[in-house]
Amino acid sequence: MIMTEQMKKSLRFVTRFYSPGALRPDDSFIKEGLSFRKRHAVAASIIGTALLAAAAVSTYLVLNTNHPQTETISPKAETPVQPEEGLTAEKAKEMKFEDASLPEVVKAIEEAYGVKVAGETEGQPRLTLSYKGTAEELVAAINDLLGTNLSIEK
Repeated sequence: MIMTEQMKKSLRFVTRFYSPGALRPDDSFIKEGLSFRKRHAVAASIIGTALLAAAAVSTYLVLNTNHPQTETISPKAETPVQPEEGLTAEKAKEMKFEDASLPEVVKAIEEAYGVKVAGETEGQPRLTLSYKGTAEELVAAINDLLGTNLSIEK
């Protein structure tokens, strides 16, 4: 067998860097692997990160559940919504409409906020909308969307 130049380079490399026991599969990795302290430090950092993430999630949930709840009012509710005592148009509520006619929307706004909505409600426009805000803001948004001229009577 004739040795090529590449084979000679490979043989020189192996003889130069070979050390006894380096290629044994039994314990060579364990000797050169992570020490006992390093393994515990890695485990502690993983546990610390998990605890920090859990604390962040629990803080987020606690802070977001302390906000006042908003009412969700649908014009297709089975029981009529009664206006609360002292209810004003400035109180923000969440309103949802699904393919509702303009007279249904006006009636739901009047019942939810305890106000009177004036303006033309004729025609066939239908509205699908989820909105959170005051009565004035909601009426202004409906006017922008449908091109109507509704207003809140004072």
